[in-house]
Amino acid sequence: MDMQEYYAQLVGCKIVGFRFEEDEWTNDPFPTFVLERGGQRVKLSLSIDAEGNNGGFGFIEEAA
Repeated sequence: MDMQEYYAQLVGCKIVGFRFEEDEWTNDPFPTFVLERGGQRVKLSLSIDAEGNNGGFGFIEEAA
């Protein structure tokens, strides 16, 4: 995965919400930001890494 391209899609987004979301695999909630650009909303959930066990990683998902 091209991480530069992955995170570049957030450029220009505005943070419109924040919450902690429970994780089904751990007892630690994930900090989750709701971002908006051009009427489209996405969630950015911050984890330790893609597998949840090392370095930093932000999951970008569609927001409800």
